[in-house]
Amino acid sequence: MYRKMLRSHENEPDLENRKKSLKNRSLSREARNRQISDSESENLPKSGPTSSKPLAKSHNVEKSEFFFLLFRILSNLTSLLVLLVDYLKLNLEISNSDNEISRETNRLSESQRVLIQKTFLNIEKDPVRNGLKIFVRLFSEYPNYKLVWPQFRAIPDSSLMNAIELRRHASVYMCGLRQIIDSMGNEEELAAQLSRIALAHIKWNVQRYHVVNMCEPVCEVVKECNDYKMDAETRKAWTVLYQVIANLIEVFRARAK
Repeated sequence: MYRKMLRSHENEPDLENRKKSLKNRSLSREARNRQISDSESENLPKSGPTSSKPLAKSHNVEKSEFFFLLFRILSNLTSLLVLLVDYLKLNLEISNSDNEISRETNRLSESQRVLIQKTFLNIEKDPVRNGLKIFVRLFSEYPNYKLVWPQFRAIPDSSLMNAIELRRHASVYMCGLRQIIDSMGNEEELAAQLSRIALAHIKWNVQRYHVVNMCEPVCEVVKECNDYKMDAETRKAWTVLYQVIANLIEVFRARAK
């Protein structure tokens, strides 16, 4: 028994040493763990005042993009409004012009249209020759009217009747007149034909008075082709027709400006 007590007493220093060793080991583990934790915390992104700078920059970018997009939308809306206003103005002008065309064509009464159609039948029997007669009489009364058409300027007055250029123009002229007269039974077709003739004359800078002054030579040829007979009503009907054409020339000239 005494031996056992002696042995245990002898072993006490060893136990103390073991305890110290275990304690040192645990301390070293804690130190290593603390170092690892510190190193990991250093690698993490730092929070604080500096981390708000990228967020503020991103916010500014988004704000500028928003205002740019808003500016683009407003610009497009402005362009659309301008186009809409132009479209409405154009429609209003066309509507006003259509009203003027209708007002002019309505000046021709049914009885006047019948008189024009009836007396034109005899002119159509020889349209080119009768067209030549109209232009020769026009240029005889108004020599400066030759300057309106460039192809007639170099032709002497004595050669006008046989000039191929005048024959071509007379043929085209009588064809256009026939289309107007043939369409008198249809109001829309009549307006379309009269508008086409008016637009064609604007190209050559034909003025209203040119057309009005042409009515007299036309009436003379109409009378000649109808056995030299023409009453006041027939003359008035042809006069109104040429006044309508002359007025429509000015209507379309005003629209083109």
